[in-house]
Amino acid sequence: MKKITFFLFLIFAAATADAQKNKSKKTENDKLQPMNEIKVPLTASQWSFADGKVMFLEHKGVNTMKILPDAGVVELKDTQFKDGTIEFDVESTIEDSPSIYFHRKDDKEQEVFYLRLARANNKLANDAVQYAPVIGGVVMWDMYDQYQASAHTMVGQWNHIKLVISGLQMLVFVNDMNNPTLMIPKLEGNITEGKIAFEDPSIIANLIIKPNLTEGLSPLAGFDLTKHDAYFLRNWKLSEPIFLPAGQEPLFNKLPVDSDFVGNIEAERMGLINLTRQFGKTPERRMVCLKLKFYSERMQSKKMQLGFSDDVWVFVNNQFAFSDKNNYHNANARKYPDGRISTLNSSFSINLKEGENELLIAVSNSFYGWGIIPRLEDLKGISFIK
Repeated sequence: MKKITFFLFLIFAAATADAQKNKSKKTENDKLQPMNEIKVPLTASQWSFADGKVMFLEHKGVNTMKILPDAGVVELKDTQFKDGTIEFDVESTIEDSPSIYFHRKDDKEQEVFYLRLARANNKLANDAVQYAPVIGGVVMWDMYDQYQASAHTMVGQWNHIKLVISGLQMLVFVNDMNNPTLMIPKLEGNITEGKIAFEDPSIIANLIIKPNLTEGLSPLAGFDLTKHDAYFLRNWKLSEPIFLPAGQEPLFNKLPVDSDFVGNIEAERMGLINLTRQFGKTPERRMVCLKLKFYSERMQSKKMQLGFSDDVWVFVNNQFAFSDKNNYHNANARKYPDGRISTLNSSFSINLKEGENELLIAVSNSFYGWGIIPRLEDLKGISFIK
């Protein structure tokens, strides 16, 4: 009996050792290639692209996808991406800005991250990389200055990119997989799931998608550090847009009346009044007017900070107070920071009377995103009329 028991013990021990060995092998294999890791083939059958504009070839010992000039968007077929990790290598020239789109519905609704390789030799350039939503067909690069960063990028060499997307947040890693280059506390696009695509001349290699692997990143939006700032003017009455031909100034000998303000708009994060999200793309120059009313306990002057894109005209109690332009393509009219919208665009004083006051801001636009970021220096002696 003792011999049988000892024999059974040896069989059990051997089986346990084999199981542990197989488990160890499986664990090592899982580390090498997780079950939810997708190595995307860089072959013509996997992608939608314009004829003659994309090449699939071996480059520097790996299979690659080469996007030629004027190729347009090159879209991965049969893939819907929501949360997870996207990793790839990209090589391009100093003239190019290789882009990756995600959460792509179509050209009008998607999100994009891109490199400006013209900044590759400038470690202090704060616009070496950028994230931007595409809303209504408008790439909102000029409306989100805070979503740019410096980065160590290289021309004519592989740049390794990793995007970690979890719900409303994203981390971007560029060549340094330990420290994020860009942190997006809230993705600003209208779409939260969609296709993946690339654009601009570049060579793409080693594309890996890891659905739902988010490295512990919270899916909830991060804090908006301006939310507690009461000095932003956040709630406005809004008129319908009208066309304003290029180069023409509006006629304000008859300002809009109360009945012209048919809508309302509320500031988004960072105090942004986002007219692009409200009205979409501007194929021609358009103008809208925004208005709010408030009480002042006494006659006083208040300094106002105003971010704007592109042109603004400000009136207080039907009296002209300020106008300016923020046009990226005109160096003389390009406001700091480099034509982006920011409260650093302008600062001026408005004169208030005792009692009820009316602030009216007209905004026109013909280039990418449009909106305003209005903020007073303080609210002493002021109360708002709802």
